[in-house]
Amino acid sequence: MRRSSLITKLIILAVMLFAIVTIVTLQPKISSLKAEGEALSEEISDLRHANRGAQNKLDSLGSDTSVIAAAREKLNFAFEDEIIYVDLSR
Repeated sequence: MRRSSLITKLIILAVMLFAIVTIVTLQPKISSLKAEGEALSEEISDLRHANRGAQNKLDSLGSDTSVIAAAREKLNFAFEDEIIYVDLSR
């Protein structure tokens, strides 16, 4: 009986030591994965923000405002009564 109690205690001690060593050796990897997770969360947040901007731009396509803006930017159009200044120093 005494011998089996000692063996049980040694097995429990070995399992505890194994668990402690495993936790200690995995700690740097856990920290690295946490940092990577935080970076990915930030990237997701940035992409969602960009996606909202693109969706807003897509939703406004076809409206008078977007057509006028596209004509001004891409085709250099202007209204008849507008005066356009060109900076020649650039």
